[in-house]
Amino acid sequence: MTLAAVSGGVFLLVRAVSAHGSHTRVPMISDWSHRHLVFSQPTSYEKAWRLQSDPRYFQQVVRRNGRGGAVHEPESDAGRFGFPSLDWRQHQREKPFVRDWGQSLGAGGSTGAPITGVNWWPVFPAKFSFDVTATPDCTNDYVVFPTNVAGVTAGQASIIAYNNLYKGSLMAFCGGMTFNPSVYWSYNTNFNNTGAATNGTVATSPVLSADGTKVAFVETRTAVNGGAVLHVLKWHAGDGGAISTAAAPATATVWTADGAAGHCPTAGACMISLVFNDAEPDTGSSPYYDYARDTMYIGDDTGVLHKFVNVFGKTGTTPAEVLSGNWPITVDTGGILTSPVLDGISGNLFTGDSLGHLSYVRETFSSAGTCLTGAVPCLGSTFISPVLHVIPDAPIVDPVTEKVFIFFGNDGTSASVIQSDITLSAMVVAPLGTGTAHHLHSGAFDNTYLTGNGSAGRLYMCGSSSTSAPTIQRIGFTNTGRMPVSPFANPIGTMNAAVDSVTLAVATGSAECSPITEFFNANAPAASQDQLFFGVQTAGAGAACVAGGCVMSINVTSTPATLAIGASIAEVNGPSGIIVDNNANTTLPGGFSQASSIYFSRQGNSTMTNTCDTVNLIVGVGCAVKLTQSSLN
Repeated sequence: MTLAAVSGGVFLLVRAVSAHGSHTRVPMISDWSHRHLVFSQPTSYEKAWRLQSDPRYFQQVVRRNGRGGAVHEPESDAGRFGFPSLDWRQHQREKPFVRDWGQSLGAGGSTGAPITGVNWWPVFPAKFSFDVTATPDCTNDYVVFPTNVAGVTAGQASIIAYNNLYKGSLMAFCGGMTFNPSVYWSYNTNFNNTGAATNGTVATSPVLSADGTKVAFVETRTAVNGGAVLHVLKWHAGDGGAISTAAAPATATVWTADGAAGHCPTAGACMISLVFNDAEPDTGSSPYYDYARDTMYIGDDTGVLHKFVNVFGKTGTTPAEVLSGNWPITVDTGGILTSPVLDGISGNLFTGDSLGHLSYVRETFSSAGTCLTGAVPCLGSTFISPVLHVIPDAPIVDPVTEKVFIFFGNDGTSASVIQSDITLSAMVVAPLGTGTAHHLHSGAFDNTYLTGNGSAGRLYMCGSSSTSAPTIQRIGFTNTGRMPVSPFANPIGTMNAAVDSVTLAVATGSAECSPITEFFNANAPAASQDQLFFGVQTAGAGAACVAGGCVMSINVTSTPATLAIGASIAEVNGPSGIIVDNNANTTLPGGFSQASSIYFSRQGNSTMTNTCDTVNLIVGVGCAVKLTQSSLN
């Protein structure tokens, strides 16, 4: 291993290239957590070294620097970045695509519109790219969608994955005579640890193992029905075959694959299921995976944070919930916890909840803060609570600047974004509009911030307005010479106390806005490489929205002086959380058409005027959707 300097003063630990330029496969994962643990760029070898324990840092750097997807030249790749087969030579222009695809998630699948007064906990699909150092892969690249519908063996799937993703036109990279992807696998996962049937749904976001061979997700059930279940699935390609012909994986308790009792079969799928210790439901907390320790953290609806070890079998063959050393830890009694986020540098976990509190938990390796009582692991001694109002989204954490961000639909006077530090010792509050009719969801940093040291760039948010019409707003960072002075011991990355004057209404009336997802595509035209993707539940202001639910994009390259909706498409009740896959060259001929895309599920069932599958015109079902980054069509 060596430390290499990358453009902009960034440091990255990389594998050395062999004398023969041998290829090292580098998988890439996109799930909900990659937009909640973000990294401004470290300016020291020491901090960069410490960041290496979380592959999210490495993957963010790779995403920011692009992927050519052309003929590889290992010598050139190694000369710039230090690992093989990345083609950094050219940033080619991306042309608009012809169309997207949509796939049924079943009747009622992934519904649950963010109606006023109802908590909407955003759900994201999860995408696996087999090898970021190679061309997009039609067979091994896949995306996983939870359906939010109870599974039935040989019937409705509770979770489903698609491959052959890069389709949607006659010139699509994955080719063939069909415009649609293939079902990679589909499962009924409604079973507990003994194999007995359960009746919950997968209503939060899945996460993937580093090699993509396993997926973890939570089945939520009421306490009366036995409480939430963490499922960890080792999938098998080809199982199920359709949304309506789900397979049932073998029940296991350990990862050993020899077919013995409680073990996985020697071939085929198996699933390990762990019922939460307190038998309570989990409505709003997706699993957060710590790659370095093979550990997973999940909250429940009673304000308790749970810890699971040996999850994907890296550190031990038997996944289990930790029931010692203060685990599970009560964070906020009676609060529905958001997804937790772990700062691997400080060793602190951060979570919001339905009672309006931002709290932190100190792990055994925590180096910052104090315990409320006792010794680590423990609940931190401080929390942020401006007002009793639901926090629906996980915090955003930047371990480099040591800052934490949370988004409130109502802080007592207005919608707001609140910034604190890793011990929650102080805060900066910026108002985002006086209308408080809806929950506020998480924003996203632009490329300037993520490639800088926390002193430049913007945080973009879908805030509110006096009429509760969702409005894109942005806020900058002033580290020195600010008035008032920074309230933090480390002033780097301190947020301004007021948003910029540049704003953009994205709906024509009161509506709830989805979380914002940002993506920097180095292969797009230089003037439009940095894009925001988001949607609204209704009254969309985009040209193609038809005043209904809508997905939109905005070009924020180089902090533009004005904001405008760049592309839009009508989607019933708007989107779930949005993930982005590749930074591929899509220029034809020779490019990889359809290989730079976004994925989400709709919040409402398909209709005759907005069908799901554009070939079979399926109506009355939830819908998994792929759109191109460049034109959302």
